[in-house]
Amino acid sequence: MIQQNLPVTPQQLDAIREVVNIGAGHAATNLSQLTGLTVMISVPRIQWVSGPAPVDSLPGAGELVLISVPIVGVTEAGGEEAALILAKETALRMVALMMRRDPSRHTEIGTLEQSALNEMGNIVCAAYVGVLGTFLNRGVMIGTPVLTAGDRGTVARAAVDGLLIETDFSFLDSTFEGVFVLSHTDASFVSLLRALGFKDVAERAS
Repeated sequence: MIQQNLPVTPQQLDAIREVVNIGAGHAATNLSQLTGLTVMISVPRIQWVSGPAPVDSLPGAGELVLISVPIVGVTEAGGEEAALILAKETALRMVALMMRRDPSRHTEIGTLEQSALNEMGNIVCAAYVGVLGTFLNRGVMIGTPVLTAGDRGTVARAAVDGLLIETDFSFLDSTFEGVFVLSHTDASFVSLLRALGFKDVAERAS
């Protein structure tokens, strides 16, 4: 659902997709360095959502894992957030591959798994947010990651308004579907549009 007071045109989404592609490349490089594996991240599918994330756009079919981090420095008022959403089963398989262990022997998220997932979410979010800061010419930082695991409805409600980016992570001949959410205030999204050259559209939206 596109927010009515902040319409997003196909041209704007194309420009944002280029920003996201750069962030995906950085995230893949950083994950490769962390794991010692070759990690690829697919060209993202992007939409603007207002309110809870559409359940059918979320990965998998069962419980979900949400790793969220606050973003500091985009606007003075704040309110921005980045989040990575994975199916719980996918999250556990990714951790198993990263840690070189049998995924069938670990079916719950314990302290070790939570630490690994927080680190992965931190890397992915930092890569996207860093590129955002470059385009905005601001020193943008992220805070401490918080992991939430639960049913699809609960996690969907926790994902607030912003860009919903569907992508795939591939390593060791396995592909994992994930969703990245970049939650903007109206002011920060207007700033991004201006930085991408949509000055007239941004002025009408502000």
